[in-house]
Amino acid sequence: MKLVLYGKQGHAYTVAFKNFLNSLDESYIYKDVTKDLDAREHSKKLYGGLLKFPTLFVGDKVYLTPSTEEFNKIMHDLKLRA
Repeated sequence: MKLVLYGKQGHAYTVAFKNFLNSLDESYIYKDVTKDLDAREHSKKLYGGLLKFPTLFVGDKVYLTPSTEEFNKIMHDLKLRA
């Protein structure tokens, strides 16, 4: 399963989600939308021209600005635990 997280360094949700993902045996890709031009432009397309984050990609599914509760549910549904 491919996991990708778009976020921004220092952003509370991004930091929390990265910390959780770092604690897993599952690999993931992190892209900082302030440093990665392709991720920034892709993010803007997803949000109608606005730069928002975090964005979580799980396989073919896209989760736009998930809350902590939503993120935890996604991880639970995927049976991913720290």
